[in-house]
Amino acid sequence: MLYLELFDKDVIGERFNSNHLLQLLQDNSDYEIESERIELARHEILFHENQVHDYIYIIETGIFGAWRGTHIINFVGEYGFLGMDNILGNEPSALTLIALTKAVVWRFSKEEVMRKLMYMQEGLFFLYNDMKLTNEYLINRSILQVTEAKERIKTFMIQLGKAYGEETADQFILPKIFTKKIISNYLNLTSTTVYYICKELIKEGFLEPISYQLIVNKASI
Repeated sequence: MLYLELFDKDVIGERFNSNHLLQLLQDNSDYEIESERIELARHEILFHENQVHDYIYIIETGIFGAWRGTHIINFVGEYGFLGMDNILGNEPSALTLIALTKAVVWRFSKEEVMRKLMYMQEGLFFLYNDMKLTNEYLINRSILQVTEAKERIKTFMIQLGKAYGEETADQFILPKIFTKKIISNYLNLTSTTVYYICKELIKEGFLEPISYQLIVNKASI
């Protein structure tokens, strides 16, 4: 591959994403490292904030919530990294990671992962790509947090539907774990505000009138 092609942002995003990293870490043909497949129950905590831990994880199935104190900061789904924000061995975790659904993750030693990436000529691009995605997420989150409340809720529900939901020709069906309560926590809105606006969105046809699950109608987007 030519130099300019290698350092193209789209090439980096495609070749050095977390899906490919999982394949790389499990490929022991050149540089073997140990891994462990772990199953977690719903609400099980993977690791706690302010504690040093020795592993990174890649999600095979399931959705995790990343918490800081009582506030949810992010959601992470299939092939997402857990623990990359504090890849150095002596860094305490900034977040608590909790399984919001039943989940399966692959666990790797931070030290072994760093050694393998350093061993590879292009290994650090995986870390670069993860940092780039994190920065993009933080920018988008900051923009979302200053948007008017109703538009903030609508935009976030569409994002959740695209990232984690079931998409049909006409709708985004969000997983039941994304309740109005957890959405209000993430968006820094009161539960009362979110419940009131959701009633308005049902009248406007944006949401289906179903109490136990959020379903977004594409026709109203």
